[in-house]
Amino acid sequence: MKRREAIRSVVLISAGAAFLYQCKEKAASISLKQIPLTGAEQEMINELTEFIIPKTDFPGARDLKTGDFVLMMADDILSPEEQAKFEGGMKVFTGKGFAKMSPEERNEFVNALEGDPKTFYEMVKQGTIENFTSSEKYLKEVRNVTDLVPSKFQACIPVNS
Repeated sequence: MKRREAIRSVVLISAGAAFLYQCKEKAASISLKQIPLTGAEQEMINELTEFIIPKTDFPGARDLKTGDFVLMMADDILSPEEQAKFEGGMKVFTGKGFAKMSPEERNEFVNALEGDPKTFYEMVKQGTIENFTSSEKYLKEVRNVTDLVPSKFQACIPVNS
């Protein structure tokens, strides 16, 4: 009888552990100092940046790791009050399931924003555009910048008239 109880306990514990592992929330791949972040929130930020600048024949925001850029900038640069608005908006977007919405639902959701969620969206949009327009591929292929580093300084050069 004791052996059966031991086997049953082991099976129940194993099944419970497997179930809990499936329920465990995915951890964020980056760690921030000021803003608490979960894996679901990080994925939502990645989806939001890709919604703002989608992939075409040119790389999208996800290819340029724009979500990580936006999160690090929000963590490092925003004031505590702005970070609170950012967190509040992030929680609303994640709670509404933005990452799982269809493109039409995303458009409707973004167009109906007010308050902290709208502030959050504007912050993410600004960071997304900043990261995209400062990427090497954009600068070389769209802006035709041939040399990303300033050329060598030459002090004494004769001037021809």
